[in-house]
Amino acid sequence: MKKNRKKLKWLLIAGFVGFLIYLISTVNIYDKESLIDFFTTAKVSTNFGMFFTIATAVLVVFFVPISWLNAFGAFFFGLKGFIYIFIGGIVGSIVSFYIARVFQDDVMKIVYKIYNRKKRKVSLDEVKGKIEKFGIGYVFFLRSMPFIPFSVANFVSGVTSIKLRDYILGTILGLGPGQFITTFFFSRAVNLKEDPIGAIIGASIKIIYVGIVILWQRNSKFKSKE
Repeated sequence: MKKNRKKLKWLLIAGFVGFLIYLISTVNIYDKESLIDFFTTAKVSTNFGMFFTIATAVLVVFFVPISWLNAFGAFFFGLKGFIYIFIGGIVGSIVSFYIARVFQDDVMKIVYKIYNRKKRKVSLDEVKGKIEKFGIGYVFFLRSMPFIPFSVANFVSGVTSIKLRDYILGTILGLGPGQFITTFFFSRAVNLKEDPIGAIIGASIKIIYVGIVILWQRNSKFKSKE
């Protein structure tokens, strides 16, 4: 039985890596221009909204920044793009959570490498410890603060003891406001010439939101000691 599970585990890992290689070789998912071309080609589809939502969920699992996808959603759909990003982001976060919960250390080796490519003020071990301690509150904090990539937070949460229900609720509450404001900003920015007032309003709301986020981060009980 153990042997069969081990085989299945390695088969799934091989499938995951194989699919990633396929996405990189055919779409080049870590290049913005290539992703724009990919979605522009797919735009002719009558179910483009559904396609974009599914693609968002998949790309989030493979560590494509959700900020890129948010900008694409605003570009192709306007403010309506928030719906597709929000649903795709939630689905992708749940899939990532389960992958981490099943594969644990095997997945985290990859996550650590991706996260530590840049110098970070907060270690993933510290993030894991705070999720364990504060649960839903810290997940909400992670979704609201820009200090840790969305995809990384998904996988890290999966290797903690947090309940799926609390994880999903914290993600929904934290992801919704930030993504809506960002989509609003991008949707106004792309129409700068036609609607300069709207672009100014969008930028102002975004600046105010970022200011509130920074202020909260500095005064939060979750703030890391530096």
